Amino acid sequence: MSEKKPLYLIIRLSSMGDVALTMPVLDYLLTHNGPSCADYITKKAFKPLIERHPAVNHVYIPDEDLSIGKLRRIIRKNKYPTILDLHKNLRSYLLTLGFTHVHRIKKEIIKRFLLSKFKIYNPPYPHVTQKYLRTLGVHKNAIPSSSLHIPPEEEIRTENRSHYIQWKSGIRNLILAPGASKPSKMLPLETWEKVLNDISGEWDNILIIGNGKAETTWAEKISQGNKSLINMTNRLSLHELILFISRGTLFAGNDSGPAHLAALCGIKTVVIFGQTVPEYGFAPLNSPSLIEPPIHLVCRPCSHLGFDHCPEKHHLCMRSIDAQTINNEIRYLFRKIST
Repeated sequence: MSEKKPLYLIIRLSSMGDVALTMPVLDYLLTHNGPSCADYITKKAFKPLIERHPAVNHVYIPDEDLSIGKLRRIIRKNKYPTILDLHKNLRSYLLTLGFTHVHRIKKEIIKRFLLSKFKIYNPPYPHVTQKYLRTLGVHKNAIPSSSLHIPPEEEIRTENRSHYIQWKSGIRNLILAPGASKPSKMLPLETWEKVLNDISGEWDNILIIGNGKAETTWAEKISQGNKSLINMTNRLSLHELILFISRGTLFAGNDSGPAHLAALCGIKTVVIFGQTVPEYGFAPLNSPSLIEPPIHLVCRPCSHLGFDHCPEKHHLCMRSIDAQTINNEIRYLFRKIST
């Protein structure tokens, strides 16, 4: 830990994508205040996303050993001149209750509710990174760009090293992320299988990632006997996931955490928006290619969080997107890389 007294405390507890999207805030603080200017509170699972950023002095993990009460004592002792609450939930309120100089994100929940429930569009819809920066009094007209700080290759565990060596030896490496935080945000796995059947011969390696039971079972089945398909579902730590993604050429996946990592690693990224829409403000950074349903649906969007089942029981927002559309976009982006 640096001896320099941090000027800022940032609170963003979850999720993978939301923590990743705080990178522009850290970039701004680094530019204007120098290294080690901010402490950060986040869940243990997401520490690898921000721990190597030069602006970060120390990462505090709320858990059984570091309760809200203990964290509050640390905050009181450190006397942060500015606290940025980029989460704005009950836990972040409890952490900051009674402290001064707390700047909270304005979530615009009513706008989001009207869009989800009644399909009432009321622009502008700022990106969440723009909302984060506004807690610092910074108003950006354009969505900022950013990048991840990649961990060292020593983070690759022994059991995954041979796959990593194969992966990084390829020149044309495609990453597929068929999972998502909720089933309603997932393209049907049979569509992903059609994507693979059509395009697999065009790539040196295809990496399949994800931690859900459905995509893990599917990936185990389709990767059998195919040496160019590297199935790493449910096998990677977050450090390893970042390293594998950073060695990719192109990424295609649902609106999910890995899509944010791919975009921040600077690789071409195809993101599928079915039940969600970019207007929610959570699209990956660095100008990803977005695929949305080809048909108008009166039920879309229905939620930025997702459901276990489609509320309308037809899931047309995802079922209407075909494999050919995805592969056309993948090929188009690869041609841009190659020329």
